[in-house]
Amino acid sequence: MSRKAVFVDRDGTINRDCPYCHDPKDLKIYEDTANILKRYQEEGYLIIIVTNQSGINRGYLSEEEFNRFQKAVLGELDKRGVHVVATYHCPHTPWEGCSCRKPNIGLIEQARKDFDIDLRGSVMIGDNDATDGELAKKLGIKCIILDKNRQGN
Repeated sequence: MSRKAVFVDRDGTINRDCPYCHDPKDLKIYEDTANILKRYQEEGYLIIIVTNQSGINRGYLSEEEFNRFQKAVLGELDKRGVHVVATYHCPHTPWEGCSCRKPNIGLIEQARKDFDIDLRGSVMIGDNDATDGELAKKLGIKCIILDKNRQGN
């Protein structure tokens, strides 16, 4: 049976965007996003992070540093009662022409296959209309764009 999902961007949406986030000591979670995700989760939505991480292929951080920071993000969300079922990331730069870099649909297509997701009832939450909003538009799903200048904790 297909399930609904919330696809959520990471940097600038879940946490304050520190350019090429990689050091867990720089992690600041946005409480409003955690609260939104918790409400959706309580309604039965799967929570899935989809994030562009071109800093990996640019050489600013390694996959190991990405994973360490991601583990910290997941831990902080877990403390707030939000369980993320999966994280999909694109390590490519904009000029590499991959199908996974948002606003391309590759990350969500992979998640859809892995979790049998019903896109019609799903939602995208992000901080950038040109990537997150455009991705949602391509998929025909609801999109919530959060102000990237809000305060993180």
